[in-house]
Amino acid sequence: MGSKSSNRQLAPKVLFFLFIMFMSSTPVKSITCQEALKVLFPCLSFVLGSVPPPPSAECCSGAQALASQVTTTEDRRTLCQCYKNIPPGIDIKPDRVQEVSKYCNVNVTIPTDPKVDCNSIP
Repeated sequence: MGSKSSNRQLAPKVLFFLFIMFMSSTPVKSITCQEALKVLFPCLSFVLGSVPPPPSAECCSGAQALASQVTTTEDRRTLCQCYKNIPPGIDIKPDRVQEVSKYCNVNVTIPTDPKVDCNSIP
């Protein structure tokens, strides 16, 4: 686990991330950035690389719940845009994001390339 000092350094970044996600909440048929963030919050330590694989049971539960809500192209595009809106100062590891799908048996894969055009996602 991280030290108190590293937790203090991470806290403002996480709060900023939460603020951005809440402010950029774009409603779609069944999911918003805000809702996705809420269910995926237990995955934060894993996708930041702070804890070793596999992700926690709570993370997998959230990822599976989110996957059951992502049923349309618009939903996948919304999640893609949510991912692209993460500020660069929050050092999310793209490979860890993809590992959540693998470890948690979730079939929703969101591109982790910041240059991807989310409107091109089927």
